[in-house]
Amino acid sequence: MRNAFFIAFFSVLFAFGCNNVNNDPAAKAPLFQVKVGRFDSAFFSMDTTHTKIEIEKLLKAYPGFGEDFITRILLLKRVNDTHGIKVFYRNYLPIYKEVQKLNAIKIAKPAIEDAFKRLHFYFPKYALTHNVILFVGPLESYGNIITSDAIAIGLQMHMGVQSKWYYDEHIQTIYPTYLSRRYTPDYIALSTVQNILSDIYSPSIKSQTLITQMIEAGKIQYIMNACFYNTPDSLRLGYTNEHCINIINQEEKIWTYLLHEKLIYSTQPMDIDNFMQDAPFSNLFGEALPGNIGKYIGYRIVDAWMQQKAQRGITMEALLNTSSDKIFEKAAYNP
Repeated sequence: MRNAFFIAFFSVLFAFGCNNVNNDPAAKAPLFQVKVGRFDSAFFSMDTTHTKIEIEKLLKAYPGFGEDFITRILLLKRVNDTHGIKVFYRNYLPIYKEVQKLNAIKIAKPAIEDAFKRLHFYFPKYALTHNVILFVGPLESYGNIITSDAIAIGLQMHMGVQSKWYYDEHIQTIYPTYLSRRYTPDYIALSTVQNILSDIYSPSIKSQTLITQMIEAGKIQYIMNACFYNTPDSLRLGYTNEHCINIINQEEKIWTYLLHEKLIYSTQPMDIDNFMQDAPFSNLFGEALPGNIGKYIGYRIVDAWMQQKAQRGITMEALLNTSSDKIFEKAAYNP
C-alpha cells in the first residue's frame, strides 16, 4: 500500500486567481470515469453481534483494501481482532453518520473525474486507477491512500470546517484550525491528485537548497494547475483569499528579500521552514502572507520557464525530469 496523508491546504472558492496556465490542452481529452466503492457503508452496516462473520464478508468484498484498513489504518495486529474492530465501530459510528449527511462524494466525484482526465492526458504511461474506495478511519490516521488497485479516501478528513470533531482538544494538537479549515469536500479531488503526483514523482530534496525545494514544489503546483484548470488558485494553493491577494501584491518584495539576504542557496533548516513549511502566517512577513510562500515563488519560476518558446510542446514528464538548477538558470525570473 502506497500511502500519504495529506493535510488539507486549500480554502473556499474565490473568483480571482494568483496565476493560471495559459491554455488547457487536455480539455478535450476522453472522459475518465471512476467507480466508487463504499467501504464506509459496508463497514458501518455490519451486524456487530456477528462481527467475525461480518469481517470475513467485508474482506471478501474488499480483498485488497479490507486487510490494509484493519492492520494499517486501525493498527490492529490481526484482521480477526473483533474486540478492536467493535471499539472503533462504536467510537466512530457518530462520525460516519455525520459523513453520510454531508454526501461529500457528490461534490468530489465530478472533480475527480475531470482531474483524472487531465492527469491521464499528461501522464499516459502511469497506470491511473478507475477505482475509488471511500472509508471512515481514525482522525489521526491516513486521509488519502494509493492501494494496489484503487485510491482510498478517508471521509473523516472532509467533514467541513464547522465539524465539531476537528475542535476536539486532542485533534487540535494534531490539526490546528489553520489546517482543519481546509477539511472540506472541495479538497478531496485535490488531495487525491496531489497523492498520485507524489507517487509519480518523489525527488529527494533532503539537504537541498531553498531554491531547489521551491522549484520542486513549483513543478507539482504547475501540474496541479493544469489538472484543475478551472479551480480557483486560492483552493489549489491552500491560501486564504486574503493571502492569495497579498502574495500577488508582494511577490517582488519577497523575491528581493530572498536575494538581499542571500537565502536562495541556503540549506539551513530554519530558512527552509520559513518558506516551505505550512503555517498560519509567515514568520518573516507577518500575518499578511501564508507560511509556505516558497511553493508560490517556485511555481512562478517554473511558469516563467514553461512559457518560453524553447519549452513549447514540452511534456509534463519532461518538466519533472528537468533539473531545478536548469529551470532556475533559464527561467530568468524577475517579478
